[in-house]
Amino acid sequence: MVALALDARLRDHLLAKPNLFSEGGGMAASFQRPVLCIFDRNFELAVGIQHDWSYRPLVHDVLDLKLNRVTLPGEKTAVKSYELDDSDPFWAANSWSPFPKVAEEIETQLSKYKQDVDEVNRRTGGKDGVEFDGTDLIGNTKHLMNAVNSLPELTERKKMIDKHTNIATVLLGHIKERSLDGYCDCENDMLVKGSVDRSMLLGLLRGKGTKEDKLRLAITYLLSFETPPPAELEQIETALRESEVDMYAFQYVKRIKSLNTSFAASSASASRGNIVDWAEKLYGQSISAVTAGVKNLLSAGRQLALTRTVEALMEGKPNPEVDSYLFFDPRAPRTGSGAQFKGPFREAIVFMIGGGNYVEYRSLVELGQRSQPAKHVIYGATEILNGVEFVQQLTELGQKMGLGGGGLTQSQ
Repeated sequence: MVALALDARLRDHLLAKPNLFSEGGGMAASFQRPVLCIFDRNFELAVGIQHDWSYRPLVHDVLDLKLNRVTLPGEKTAVKSYELDDSDPFWAANSWSPFPKVAEEIETQLSKYKQDVDEVNRRTGGKDGVEFDGTDLIGNTKHLMNAVNSLPELTERKKMIDKHTNIATVLLGHIKERSLDGYCDCENDMLVKGSVDRSMLLGLLRGKGTKEDKLRLAITYLLSFETPPPAELEQIETALRESEVDMYAFQYVKRIKSLNTSFAASSASASRGNIVDWAEKLYGQSISAVTAGVKNLLSAGRQLALTRTVEALMEGKPNPEVDSYLFFDPRAPRTGSGAQFKGPFREAIVFMIGGGNYVEYRSLVELGQRSQPAKHVIYGATEILNGVEFVQQLTELGQKMGLGGGGLTQSQ
């Protein structure tokens, strides 16, 4: 278990003199330690699979944003590469906005840019039909100097507008070609409202979209309902096979859900040692991660299960949702049950083992912003995955478990 190993490492470090925590001198006494929250990806699967309608997750998912850089196909096999980070004012202001709002903002920025260019032309006499007035030489010289000074800013604005226009145009092409708006709407209804338009669901599985889109939609359905009707589930599996979708990831999630349900309903008399052996043999991970998956596999409401849990951990108050969590304090004496909460905490470091995503990051940032007083939350992960990459990992797990993943060819 990562938390146990980290706790042991920190305890060993504290025994060394001097150590990192003693070098601050008087500052260490006034420093309030943050709480480090470590989660396994099984804690909440749906958030790593679902399609998202916000600009940043959409660029990451559809255009494969890597290290703040996105590459777009160009004309005649040429490619265009753009940097996307907080030094870009448009990206900083709109990266979490829904895509339609981003498209509107691009139009607004372009219109304002054109107005500013026209104003510069008008003041400097650069517009057709405007004659130069020699009697106003001083005034025209002043306007000309202002225009020259404004040119670098106008040039940068034009580059920024062109960049996001190109990105939005490519995104729009994918949205229309794959009906991504339909996938987002259907998944949102299932995850947030707990309902599904079955005709729409089957229509998407049999219609537009990549094989990965359809697989992600089907897995989201599987995770959204505790006991989906067997006949309906069979229809979904048939639709996937008709589209020749690899079923390994779907069968893996289906198996995990079945085992988690069985575990949750198992007799209380089952020995903990046997359950630990079972969990480690099946998943290669600790029992805490498996039991967390039982409780949080289905995320209720818009607020993510991860965000709700981090908020409860930072409050440090008795809470049934987190009372069973193990809490380690390297400065406290070793005990069999672990240390006690010493909250509330103003700062938290959240680390996801097994792949993080921008949706979780955004949710945690919003948690910090809406808290009174404001809290500071740092989010990290072993890697940042988009939906396709995460499903590929689930596919590999399904293959290792030998669950069978053929599409249409299975029945031939």
